[in-house]
Amino acid sequence: MKSRKTAARALATGVCTIGLVVGLQGTAWAGTVSIDAANGAGHGTFNADPDGSIPGDAIKACDDKEDGWGVETAIDYPPFDAHPDKKVDTRGHGKGYCTPWKGLGLQENVKYRMYVTPVKGDQYGPSYYIDVVA
Repeated sequence: MKSRKTAARALATGVCTIGLVVGLQGTAWAGTVSIDAANGAGHGTFNADPDGSIPGDAIKACDDKEDGWGVETAIDYPPFDAHPDKKVDTRGHGKGYCTPWKGLGLQENVKYRMYVTPVKGDQYGPSYYIDVVA
């Protein structure tokens, strides 16, 4: 009897762990989503729906660190090929600079991939991404 309870507990723990890992790879479905760039260089933001002066389907990049690196925020259209279709970046600006919002006019209810990457001239740092829906 004890081995059945142990096996059931192990199975339940495994199922919960798989659910948690899969759940963490989710998609941001609406609203405004920001993710940080590697090494605290800055962050990128996607805004799905218009909100006051902020346009819908828009991206921006912000440089948060005085390190000589800027930040690029990019959107990749499906099928995702890691070659972004639209981008904004803070190259040539210092800490505290954010790009203006760039409206993209995306098709509604379609999943896109937003990348946020540290950039310096033609050098690229590691990219982080999240899937977003317009």
